Amino acid sequence: MLPDRLNVLVNKTHYNPGMRAVCILMLLYISITAQGQNDTSVFSKEQEVTTSDYVFYVPELWKKVPQIDISSKDRKFEITGVGLPAEFNRAPVTATLTLRKYECPKISAAEDYVISEITSYPDRVTEAGHNYTSDTLKILSGEMATFFSTRYFRRTKIYNYSRFDLIAYSAKRKAAYMFTITFQYRDPTYKFEAENKLKEYALRVFNEVLLR
Repeated sequence: MLPDRLNVLVNKTHYNPGMRAVCILMLLYISITAQGQNDTSVFSKEQEVTTSDYVFYVPELWKKVPQIDISSKDRKFEITGVGLPAEFNRAPVTATLTLRKYECPKISAAEDYVISEITSYPDRVTEAGHNYTSDTLKILSGEMATFFSTRYFRRTKIYNYSRFDLIAYSAKRKAAYMFTITFQYRDPTYKFEAENKLKEYALRVFNEVLLR
């Protein structure tokens, strides 16, 4: 069934059967595309990312960026277009995941590092009350990790960003593993974030992290 707003447009073409048929096909396509923007089936096939330090799982369609994989410390994936719209407001939508190992005596040092990074952009503009939020998340290996969420506009880039960070700390290795997923799009209302469930997308990955 078409959404109400689409039915209105179809009904307006009742005087022209040919145009009505074309309109129905176009609106069905738009409806299907919109639903696909929240597609979670991309997680039905996953690839394992494993080293002696950690294991985590990401959609098989994510593309590994090889030039950053010079050691077991860092990983980067290009996730643009995987379960996400290709563009919004006539601008491309891009997304990446990066993982960095940060040696430190306790998790608070890594938390401070991420906070300073989040707030470091001189052209960063945030909504009132949306500097960043923090929470805790239990990962597969049992550790309580820190989860940061923020969104902002960058004047020099003329883009909006939603960023999600997971900081998992290994007491055995005296190191933090900092996962960052960043979505770039153009929407000053930030409805794009909610409609495409960007936080849920990030948490789906973060929930499958295991430290060794």
